Amino acid sequence: MLRPVKLEQLQEFFPPERRRDIERLYQRYLEARRADDDVDGFVSHLHDEGLLSGDTMRNVLTDHEVTLSALPDPTRLEIGGHTRLLALLGKGAMGEVFLGRDPHLKRTVAVKRLDPKFLKKPAMAQRFFAEAQITAQLDHPSIVPIYGLERDDEGRLSYAMKFVRGKTLKEYMDEARAQLDKGAPDEDHTLKARIETLLPCLNAMDYAHKRGVIHRDLKPDNIMVGAFGEVLVMDWGIARPIGKRERVTSGDSVEKTRAGSLVGTPAYMSPEQARGNTENLDATSDLCSLGIILQELVTLRRAIVAESALEVVAMAAEGIKRPIQPYNGKEQIPRELRAIIAKATAKDPDDRYESVDAFGDDLRRFLRDESVLADPDTGLRRLKRWVGRHRGLAIGTVFGLVALIGIAVTLVLWQSAVAMERERESARRREAQLQSLVSRVSSQAQRMTEQLNDYEALVMGVRAVAEMVLQEPAPDAPDMVVYKYRGKTREPAEHPSYAVHSPLYGSHVSLRHADFSAPPDADLNALRPRQNQLWRMQEPLRKAVLASVGPDALALPLPAAEKLVLEEGAPLVWTYLATREGLTMGMPGIWEYMADNDTDAYDARQREWFITAKGSHVPIWSSAGADESGLGLLITCAMSIFDRKGEFLGVVGADLTFNYFIDQFLETDELKRAGAESFILDDDGYVVVRSSQKETARDVIDDNPVLFEDAAVLARTKKAQAGHAAMPDGRLAVWSRLSAIPWTYLVVAQEDALLTMTGE
Repeated sequence: MLRPVKLEQLQEFFPPERRRDIERLYQRYLEARRADDDVDGFVSHLHDEGLLSGDTMRNVLTDHEVTLSALPDPTRLEIGGHTRLLALLGKGAMGEVFLGRDPHLKRTVAVKRLDPKFLKKPAMAQRFFAEAQITAQLDHPSIVPIYGLERDDEGRLSYAMKFVRGKTLKEYMDEARAQLDKGAPDEDHTLKARIETLLPCLNAMDYAHKRGVIHRDLKPDNIMVGAFGEVLVMDWGIARPIGKRERVTSGDSVEKTRAGSLVGTPAYMSPEQARGNTENLDATSDLCSLGIILQELVTLRRAIVAESALEVVAMAAEGIKRPIQPYNGKEQIPRELRAIIAKATAKDPDDRYESVDAFGDDLRRFLRDESVLADPDTGLRRLKRWVGRHRGLAIGTVFGLVALIGIAVTLVLWQSAVAMERERESARRREAQLQSLVSRVSSQAQRMTEQLNDYEALVMGVRAVAEMVLQEPAPDAPDMVVYKYRGKTREPAEHPSYAVHSPLYGSHVSLRHADFSAPPDADLNALRPRQNQLWRMQEPLRKAVLASVGPDALALPLPAAEKLVLEEGAPLVWTYLATREGLTMGMPGIWEYMADNDTDAYDARQREWFITAKGSHVPIWSSAGADESGLGLLITCAMSIFDRKGEFLGVVGADLTFNYFIDQFLETDELKRAGAESFILDDDGYVVVRSSQKETARDVIDDNPVLFEDAAVLARTKKAQAGHAAMPDGRLAVWSRLSAIPWTYLVVAQEDALLTMTGE
C-alpha cells in the first residue's frame, strides 16, 4: 500500500507497537469509503473517534512535508477565471504574470498563467501545477501566498497570488551602488542593512527545507523587498522535494528531467548543481546559492562572472568566485564576514554550514558584534572584542586602581549608560510609531487604489462598448440636436425641453439624454453617420454614472435614477466620449460651456483630457483642471478607443470632483485632528490634488499645477515605495505610492501630532 508522507508522520505520534494498527485502521477506513487516498479525512476520523487529540490533529494536518499529486485532467478542473486581468507584468518560460483584480474580495493580485500550448505537454503542465502546490503549502511570511488555482473558459491554467509592491533584491542592490557612487548610502542601504535584508530570506528557506523542499533557483531577481520592508522568496517553478525527482501521491513523476541535466541560473548555482548532479541536491545547495547572494550584497558585484554562459557554469562547478573586495573602498568588509561567506559557499557541501538556520545564526552573531563560528575569536582578538563591547567595564577596571577617581569615573559611566539606554528606548519607540504611521498611510493608499480601480473598470467597460459601436455600420437614429459653442454663444440658443435644473450641477442637465456637441466649423451633415453610431452610447454612459453609486442604483427606474444623480450626486459626475472628428457626447447631458473669452470655441480635441489620453491603451489619471460647466476642479480617468487595425477612433473618460476625492480619500477625522494636509502627487512631483483645496475647488476657473514644496521629500518618494522624512520646518512627511496608478499619497503635519495618531 502507498504510504503518504502525512500517514508516516501520523505514526510518529503513537508508540512503536501501535504504528501497525494505524496502517491497518487506515486501510479499513479507505475500504469503507471506497477511496484510494484520504489521509486528511482519516486524521479527522481518528479525532472524531477520540483516538487523536485536537492539538495532534492540527499538527498533522498543518505541519508536514510538502506533498505533490499528479495534475488532474484540465477539462475536469472547475472553471473559475473570475479574476480580472489588468496588465501584463512579465513573461517567463512557461507563461505570463499579470496584474489582476479579484472582483469579489476587491483586492489586487498577481496572476501566473500557463501558456496554453503547454496543456498538450503533460510534463510542463505538471511542473506548473507542482509549482502552485509547493508554494501554496509553504505557509511562511517570507513566501508569497497562493490564493487559488483556476481554469478559464479557454482551458488556460492559472493561479492567483499576493501582489507584492516593491523591488527585487537586484534593484535594491542597484540603488545601493548608485548611492555609493554618489557618496554614502542611506540608512536603508548600508552594509549592515543589506545583510539584514537577507535574513528573512534565510528564515524562509530554513522553513522550506524543514518542509522537505529545495528551491534550486535562488537569485536576486527571485527575491522581493516589499514596500513595508518585508522580504519574500518568489518563483518556485523548479523547486522540488529533497531526495527525489519529485514526491507524488499518485500518477507519474512530475519532473521528467534526466540525471545530469542542468536546471537553475548558473551564476548562483552550487558546484554540485552546476555539475548537473540534480538527483542528489539537498538543502546545502540552496545554502551555497544564498552565500553567493550574500557575497553580492556585501561587495555589490556578482560573485561569478565570465565572458560566456559556458564559462560561468565551469567556474560555478569548481566553486571559483571573485575575491571579496569592497565596492569602491568606502565600506570595509570585516574578516568575520569574509569567513561566513567562504563557509557558506565552500566547494565541498560537508564544509558548509550544517543548515541555513546555522548560517543565519552566524550572520546574526556578526551583526551583534559577537565571535562567529566561521572564524572564532582567539587570544588578542577575543580581548579586543570584549573591550569593545564592555568599554565602560574595561575603563572602570583600569581606573579602579585609583579608588576614589575610579569610583567617580564608574559613576559617570553608569549615568551615561543609563542616559544612552533611555535614548535608545526612546528611539525604538519613535521608530515603532513611525512604522505604524507608514502602515496606516499605505493602507489608505491601497483603499484609494482599489476604489480608483473600480472607476477605471467602468471607463474600460464604456471603451469596450464604444470600440464595437464605432466599427459597426451607422444605424438609423432619431434626429438629435448637435450644439456648437463659441464664447458665451450657444447654437441653438435654447435648452432642450427635457433638461431640468439641478442645484448640484448648477445648470440645466438630463440623465435621460446625452448632450451632443461639435466644433463650430464642423460639417454636421458629414458627421451624421458618426452621430448615429454615438446614439447607441447613451445607455453605457448612463450606466457608468449609476454604477459608480453602487449596484442598487442600476436597478432604479429612470426618474428615480435621475433624481438621485441630479440632487444627491454620483462619484462619477461626468462620463463622455469624443471622436477623432471632434463629435462629443456627455452624460448627464448639459448645455453650458464656461468660455475663457468671447471668441473661445469649444472643441473637445483641444481639451487637456483628450490630449493626455490620446494614443493610450490604458486608463490615464490626471487633473483635468476646471470643469467646463462649473463644477470646479476635476480629476479625470480617460483612455483611447481603437479599431481592429489599431487606428485611433477617439477618447472616453469620466470625472470625479476634487471635493469628492478630498472627502473620500484625503480628509479623515484623524488627519483633521492632527492638523495634517494630504496630497496626491504625480510621477513628476506635481500636486494633483491637496486636501486644503476643498473650500476653493468648486470656484476655481483655472488650475496651474505646482511642484511639491520640498525637493528633498520629493527625491525620497521617488526612491522608496513607502516611507517617511523629516522636513526643515519640523514637519513630518509620510507617503505611499498607489499600485497600478502612478501617483503618490503624501501626508504632512507636525511630527508630534502625527505620531500621536498611532496610539503607541
